Amino acid sequence: MKRIKFFSLILGLLAFSLSANLLAEGWAPTPHLQVVGEAKLSLDADLVDIHANFSAEHQDSQLAIQTLEQDFNLLLRNLKRQVPQGARLEAGQISIYPRRTQRNETWQITGYTASRDLKIIDLPVTQTGEWIEKITQGKPSQLGPMHYHSSQAAKSRNPALKGALKDAQEKAELMAKSLGQNLGRALQIQEITSPGVESQKMFMAADSVSRSSTPVVAPGKVEATARVRVIFELL
Repeated sequence: MKRIKFFSLILGLLAFSLSANLLAEGWAPTPHLQVVGEAKLSLDADLVDIHANFSAEHQDSQLAIQTLEQDFNLLLRNLKRQVPQGARLEAGQISIYPRRTQRNETWQITGYTASRDLKIIDLPVTQTGEWIEKITQGKPSQLGPMHYHSSQAAKSRNPALKGALKDAQEKAELMAKSLGQNLGRALQIQEITSPGVESQKMFMAADSVSRSSTPVVAPGKVEATARVRVIFELL
């Protein structure tokens, strides 16, 4: 205990000595100004990711898998030949899980469901309806979600970040001018929020899509937002 108090005393004396030396040399904190900049951009949603799930049921697990794969692999081969440049097609692994039914207060396995996911990524939005039609030919158990996003956002970490920095500088210049001072260099920059590009999400019922020859979907816009904290030097 005495040793801890002794070390605390030594550290306190060192801190006091350092502070005294700095004051003797005329040191003072750099005059500064802290501001928060914000920006929001509205971007065209020109790309879409389409998700779909396919499933098959049977009392035997292996027959459930075989039934699913027979139709799924045929659809997959057909779609692979038609993927446009810049897009990609992804097929997930097979999942198998039992169906349970409660009888006389006990649960019994009455069959199995095999399922597999399919995704078309970065598809041009102009081809959304055409690809929905292609996918529904395989009779998916679920169609969606569909994520609409912007190719402009994909090329930049956050397209709104530059606007947020500009907003911070303009705020700081106005405040400094009002105080009769000049704005100096940026001493510290901090991104308050992580890259924020909000994509539109949409679900569609597989049975409703099958009633239309070629669905037409208009996603609209997506938003990119950014907030930064900047400390500027005052001159």
